[in-house]
Amino acid sequence: MKPLEKIVHKLIINGSLTEQPGLFYGKTGIAVFFFHYAQHTGNDLFQEYAMDLIEAIQKQITDNFIIRYDIGLAGIGTGFEYLLQNDLLDAAADLFDDYDDRMYRAAMYEKYPDLSLQEGLTGWGRYFIYRLKGNCNQDNKLQEALTHIADEIVQKILNNTVSENEQPDVYRFLHDATKIKGYAEKYRKILNECRKWERIKKPDTQNIFPYINHLQRLYACQNYFNMDLTEKISQEWEKWEETDKNSMKNMGFLNGWTSNALLHLTHSNKLNVSWINLL
Repeated sequence: MKPLEKIVHKLIINGSLTEQPGLFYGKTGIAVFFFHYAQHTGNDLFQEYAMDLIEAIQKQITDNFIIRYDIGLAGIGTGFEYLLQNDLLDAAADLFDDYDDRMYRAAMYEKYPDLSLQEGLTGWGRYFIYRLKGNCNQDNKLQEALTHIADEIVQKILNNTVSENEQPDVYRFLHDATKIKGYAEKYRKILNECRKWERIKKPDTQNIFPYINHLQRLYACQNYFNMDLTEKISQEWEKWEETDKNSMKNMGFLNGWTSNALLHLTHSNKLNVSWINLL
């Protein structure tokens, strides 16, 4: 049995048993892989398995479900929107109604712990970026929330209160926000200021995004810093396969078996690296 097939077998057995519904450690990330794998293999059974996970996720979400990106609604909603934009998921028109309302309340009225992607404001903002990249790019409520988040972050940049650890996530947020129609001109200048940060000006591929594994980090650096790391990725692949595969401790999208499976698909040129931008 090939390595990817072994991983798929492990994910099928354990995926539905995973209690956490979120993107990084739970069912949402696993579903993202199986939708891609169904497309790759042409086997509808994998799509049906992914849909079962989506249905289980929706049953777990309550009115006051946690917001944070790694384990909460921001990441789940972003994962769903990613699937829609990649024509991997067919969903009812009202799928996001409750999600949008809950995320809007958080963005406009709730306190955020920090500016990080996993727990904080840039993670909340990524939800609105993905939603506005989709078919709802004229939605005033989503635009209002994204603008509110972006203005809050800009103020912290101007006040020089963005910590060094927060800088990569803030940079990525503004990088992605300026891709949204109507936001490029407003935030391009402050994005250029972020590029002057030492950590962004000379990104260290060893630790710029410390929470993801080395291969994911190389792909992320290619996506966000216009670095050609093709040769380095090729050199690192075998080393990673022999070391990191033995450290998998969960089924998840972040440094788990799902991540391993997606990397295998990407390395074999069966999948582009757009999924990396979810990390």
